Amino acid sequence: MGIVQWVVVAVVVIGIVIAVFGWDRYRGNRKTASGGTWQPTGEVFVDPASGQRMRVWYNPTTGQREYRAEQEKPQ
Repeated sequence: MGIVQWVVVAVVVIGIVIAVFGWDRYRGNRKTASGGTWQPTGEVFVDPASGQRMRVWYNPTTGQREYRAEQEKPQ
């Protein structure tokens, strides 16, 4: 196998590793591992990239903040 093939194999393997470990971080609507009690805050904004209304959720146990898309309310 030549050097070019080894480079291609290395890039593919690195891509797979990044995809496996990075998948949970970037997918939407994920469940939290901490399981704590998340509370919605009064902070709502429109995400400039997607145009969706987002609400800030707060976990008082850990101090973490999370941004979740607001569900459309049926009219």
